[in-house]
Amino acid sequence: MNLPGEIHRAKPGKDIKMILADKIINERKKNGWSQEELAEMLSVSRQSVSKWESAQAVPDLAKIIKLAEIFGVSTDYLLKDEIEAEPGNVATDVSEIVNVRKVSLEDASSYIEIVKRNTPAAVIATMLFVLCPVILIELAGVSSVMPNVISEVAAAALGLICLFICIVVGVIMWITIEAKEKDMAFMEKEEYDTLYGVDGMVKEKKNAFEKKRLLLTTLAVALFILSPIGVVTSGILSAPALVIVSMVSLLLVMVACGVGILIYTGRTEGIYKKLLKEDMPTPEQKRADRISSKLSGAYWCLVVAVFMVFGLGYNKWQLAGIIFPVAGIIYAAFIGICKIFIEKE
Repeated sequence: MNLPGEIHRAKPGKDIKMILADKIINERKKNGWSQEELAEMLSVSRQSVSKWESAQAVPDLAKIIKLAEIFGVSTDYLLKDEIEAEPGNVATDVSEIVNVRKVSLEDASSYIEIVKRNTPAAVIATMLFVLCPVILIELAGVSSVMPNVISEVAAAALGLICLFICIVVGVIMWITIEAKEKDMAFMEKEEYDTLYGVDGMVKEKKNAFEKKRLLLTTLAVALFILSPIGVVTSGILSAPALVIVSMVSLLLVMVACGVGILIYTGRTEGIYKKLLKEDMPTPEQKRADRISSKLSGAYWCLVVAVFMVFGLGYNKWQLAGIIFPVAGIIYAAFIGICKIFIEKE
């Protein structure tokens, strides 16, 4: 065991990673903590601590800062290539060394409440994006079967107006949500740390939500799987055009409900994971998210353009009606592949 003030230079052939590993072991044992206890304080797995101590991995900057706070040492001591015990093991204010935002129990509760209040609006806004072509599809079907009730031109004009209104309302709702949650944006961009009591409170809420999340996710998956049944069945049975069009609308409604459920569960679980710093994205993943969001805009603009061509250009509204559901299925694969290639660059 090192005496206060005693300095041991790194032995030849011993790299900085091994020196850091030795320091973590020494400080942990000095405080009488097990790997499990240290992992709990850091909100990581015991395997992570084991890898650090065996020099198989190196903790990121945020974890090094937290280690310094827990051990009551400076970050300089942990990072420099000397094994030097700091006199008195006096804690240093690492926030003066690196500007890291602190999230208190009050802050965490406030963030959770903000997300809870805004989630219904996020669900509705997202569902509007999926449902926006429903009125256009239905009016087109009516005009093709009963032209004396509404002409094709009038149906297309009225349907497009409804479509764009849904999109505009959805966009405005998302802009409003982002404005209300701007104080939480730092969790996507900056290093931050949680103060005493936050992890315990958030874990309790996350565990209580887990059963509900699994049930709702199962329901959403069931809706996605069952959504095409009406369209497929009506096509096989050669049902009237209006029935097929209605089945397409029903498909979109079921998909919209499934997406809404996933938005609800995703936002609720997402704020818990952010506060617990679970599955935090790497810089490469953040870059991939930014680029993929731009690609998403271009993708859906192209989908709308194809929809307009088939509907207005060729008057094939039945074919146009399946463009959005098919595009939605392809979208997940498209974005996933894009992210893989972006992160590899």
